Amino acid sequence: MKKFKRVFVPFVVFSLLVAPMSVLTPASAESIQEIAETEEVVDFENLPIQLAEGVTLEELAEAINEPRILESKNVTIIESSTADEVIGERQMVFSPNAAPVEKEDDSKFDFGVFTYDEAAEADAANEVDESDMNQVRASKPMSGYPRPVGVFFDHFMTADWAGGDIYSNVKVSAVIGSVSSVSATHSITRSVTKDGKYRVERTNKPYWRLPYVNLTQDRVRANAETYWWSGEFTGTVTFQSGNSAPINTLKEVKSILTNNKGEIYPDYVDPQSNIKLIKPDADMVRQKRARDLDRDAYERRYEGYFGAPQYFSWNEVEIHHMIPLEYYGKNDFDNLIPLLKKGYKNDYILIHEEVTDWWRSYRKN
Repeated sequence: MKKFKRVFVPFVVFSLLVAPMSVLTPASAESIQEIAETEEVVDFENLPIQLAEGVTLEELAEAINEPRILESKNVTIIESSTADEVIGERQMVFSPNAAPVEKEDDSKFDFGVFTYDEAAEADAANEVDESDMNQVRASKPMSGYPRPVGVFFDHFMTADWAGGDIYSNVKVSAVIGSVSSVSATHSITRSVTKDGKYRVERTNKPYWRLPYVNLTQDRVRANAETYWWSGEFTGTVTFQSGNSAPINTLKEVKSILTNNKGEIYPDYVDPQSNIKLIKPDADMVRQKRARDLDRDAYERRYEGYFGAPQYFSWNEVEIHHMIPLEYYGKNDFDNLIPLLKKGYKNDYILIHEEVTDWWRSYRKN
C-alpha cells in the first residue's frame, strides 16, 4: 500500500458514463440545487478514496464528471494482488515505427455507480438538542448531506486453453466514500458475432461486504467453444447510510473470440500497412473456395500502397487468407495479410502457424 501523490494537471470535464442521468449526474432542478449545496457542506479535501494501482485520480474525476474529488488528500493506491494474474490474454503486436492504430478503450471503469448519498441528520439530532443544530451544522460540514459515494469495477476476459475454460472477471478498481456492500449478478455470455446478441451461459451471485480495491473480485467460468465471449454485471451497491443505488454499465465491456480449445484468436496489426487481422464470426459453415492468388500481383499492390517492406522480406512470409478459403474466404486484397513462415524469427510479424492452428479447432464440424 502506498499513499497517492497527486499531480495537478489541466482537467477537461466530460463524462464517459452512459448510465441513467438520475443516478450519475444532476437531472432536475432539485438535484442541481442539491449538488450546488455540496459546494459548501462537503469536505472534499478529506473525502476517502481508494484506487487500484495504475488508475489515476484524474481518470476517476473524468469518469464521474466530478472535478472536486481532485481536492482529496485522503487517497490510497492499492497495489495489485497476485490473484490478479491474467491467463492467456494476448496483446496486439505493434511496430515502434508504425502509424497509430485504433485500440479498444482500456479504461478501468467498466461498471459502477456514483451518486450523492442523502441521509437524514438523525445521528446528529440524537446527540444534540434541536436548538443547537444550527451550531452543529456550522461546525461539522460533513454532517450536512448529501455526500459523494461510489464504487467502480474493471472487467476483463481471459482463457485457460490448457484446461479449456473461458472466464469473465470483475474486480473492484475504485471506491469513493463509505460503501457498505455490493450484491450482484455476474454472468459470462456468448454470441456468434462480436456485436450480436449475447446470451447468458453461466452465472454467479457475489455478495461483498466492504468491497476492497484489487482484492474484491469474482470470476465466472464456461467450457470453451467457438464463440465471442463477454460478461454482464448487475446489482446494487449499499452505502453505510443504508441507502443504495444500482450498478450501471459505464461503457462497452471486453469481449474475446475463442475456438473449441479455448484459444483466444490473436490480435495483430501488420506493422507496415496497419492492416488488422480480421476476426471472424463464430458460425461460419465450411464451403471451399478455389485458391486463385497471384502472389506477384499481391506484392506489387502491397508495395504500391505501403512501400517496400521494412519489417520483413517477401521470402520469409506467407500470404494468409484472413477468412480461410475453407470457409469461402475471398482471394481479394482486403482478405490477405503477410504472416511469418514456419522456421523464421521476426519480432514484428505474427507467425502464420499460430493463426492456422487456431482455425483447426474453429468449430465442431
